[in-house]
Amino acid sequence: MIKQTSLAAVVALLTPASAFTQSPDTTTLGAMVISATKTPASRISLTQSVTVMTGEELRARGITRVSDALRAVPGATLVQNGSVGSVNSLFLRGGESRYTKVLVDGVAVNAPGGFFDFSHLTVDNIERIEIVRGPASVVYGADAISGIVQIFTRQGRGAFNMSAEGRAGNRGSREATLDANGSMKRLRYSVGGGARRTDGIFSFNNNYYNGTLSGSIGLTPLEGSDILVSGRYTDAEFHYPTDYTGAPVDSNSYRVQHRLTVGIDGKSELSEKVTARARLGTNEVSDLTEDIVRVFSPGGSIPPRHTADLSRNKRRSVEGGLVFKLPQSATLNAGAEYQTENERSTNSQGPVGGVTAPTSSFSADRHNTAVYSELVATSKEGSSWTLSARRDDNSDYDAFNTYRAGVSVPAGESSRLRASISTSFSAPAFNQIRPTLYTVGSPDLKPEHARSWEVGVEQTLVYGILKISASYFKQRFHDLIQYVPGGAPSFLGSYANLTEAQSNGYEAELALTPVGPWSASASYTFVKPSVTEVSAEYSGDQRPGDALLRRPKQSGTATLTWSKPNAASFSALASVIGERPDMDFAQFPSPVVMLPAYVKLDLAGSYSLIHSSSRKASLDLTARVDNALDKKYQDVFGFPAPRRTWLAGARIRGAM
Repeated sequence: MIKQTSLAAVVALLTPASAFTQSPDTTTLGAMVISATKTPASRISLTQSVTVMTGEELRARGITRVSDALRAVPGATLVQNGSVGSVNSLFLRGGESRYTKVLVDGVAVNAPGGFFDFSHLTVDNIERIEIVRGPASVVYGADAISGIVQIFTRQGRGAFNMSAEGRAGNRGSREATLDANGSMKRLRYSVGGGARRTDGIFSFNNNYYNGTLSGSIGLTPLEGSDILVSGRYTDAEFHYPTDYTGAPVDSNSYRVQHRLTVGIDGKSELSEKVTARARLGTNEVSDLTEDIVRVFSPGGSIPPRHTADLSRNKRRSVEGGLVFKLPQSATLNAGAEYQTENERSTNSQGPVGGVTAPTSSFSADRHNTAVYSELVATSKEGSSWTLSARRDDNSDYDAFNTYRAGVSVPAGESSRLRASISTSFSAPAFNQIRPTLYTVGSPDLKPEHARSWEVGVEQTLVYGILKISASYFKQRFHDLIQYVPGGAPSFLGSYANLTEAQSNGYEAELALTPVGPWSASASYTFVKPSVTEVSAEYSGDQRPGDALLRRPKQSGTATLTWSKPNAASFSALASVIGERPDMDFAQFPSPVVMLPAYVKLDLAGSYSLIHSSSRKASLDLTARVDNALDKKYQDVFGFPAPRRTWLAGARIRGAM
């Protein structure tokens, strides 16, 4: 959990992740981070770059989607295919979009193969978000090559309190949220949810709906033991008129997603030196895409046909282990994890020319067994080091071993140096290994894997008011999976490990957090993701030296905030995204095009209309403006991003 001084809590309320929570002042804050290692560790002892955002901070800034929050993270590039609700991918430190593992209360929510669509993930009932920038497979297994994003559900503390908010804005946007939480004796609880609608950026077939419900129940049955049950359910529906080139031509295509994530986490102190822990998790996703396709015919005699794609995937996991407190402030964490994945999908098409196309289906299962150990130690002088190893044995591919070694040492009274080296891997998707309607199976595929290292320095100046940090990282990706076109007579394609790539760069951050109501921060990232090698069997367009698509070399953020508790607040975030390559799929063969750089300004504010300290209640007016400069830009070539979007409303809070 994040423990902060009262001054830090005020400053952090509206300061984005790139500013306060990563700063070197963690010596005084004593912040604890859960996601970077198997055992919760103080921020100062970590050997990797970590960003922590609080849910209160995000809600105060008017942010409703996790993807919008991640845009303020150094090294994170969010790519949205047009309007709100369209596919939203995260490229972290120049890695592939399938290289970031996403977890909700320790439960992995990525699709088999690593991809995760952030379009439907909201901040409802979120306590905090932790982002680890750098490899984390030694902690979480497959798909954590470039980093992880972990969402933590709010836990109730203290007396019962609740809040409700309603907002409305342009393009038919409206939303409402309601949450409550509290604790009593050995029980703590929280529940929250929201509903959001918008008509989208196109004049037809572009409405989007998202309904989310989240909750947690924590119980401390005995001294030294704890059980936490959390759950999150999302129902989303997105209508999209665009084809694969971005042209608005379809009046009836839509997608529906239902997702349920449940986690059970427990621990018990067996003695002063040994703690047992266990975790159960399940993630279930159902996706349906439907459309009415009009088939071209010179005579116009072929009627439209109905198409439907339905897929379901499930992930179950069970994990257990022991944590040993060793001499010299060292901790040994050893355990095992068993996980199953399965995917079921069907594709059906209506009659074409009087002939009904057959329904195709796909079914796949696999399981993974992992064992791991992690040793973390801290000296009296303030130095810390981490040494960890993990072995994953999967039924679909060969066993894979990963490791991490890192050190963090003080350099004077206000400086700190850190360094780490890690290995990581990403699992092949089911449809890459097994035969489908369009491909033959490729059972010999190897996981994509990487070796990465980074060094960093943190410096505190002016009595802790000014914080500066910088990191240099080097990542080398091996055995990247590429599609191989098929030949006669079947023309069925396949997949093979055919290319290599790298992504090297550096991040710099500055945070100015004075005692007064003003605070400011800035960050800058330079990264060069590029192809380094291609196999002789590779027949695609990539060549050594080519930049990887949709990832800018340069990006940065600048933030200014003003906050007066129980009165008013204001925040401004400017994001600068540099040029990045993409492909124009409206042409064949598709040429590489360069998307121009852009600056995006987001504003948010609140004003306390009524505040009663005695009754512990308040009524605040809230407002947020995204893309305040009405900038015209594209994350994906051919797909326009939303222009200026505003929402205004009111929030009421009360406690008992």
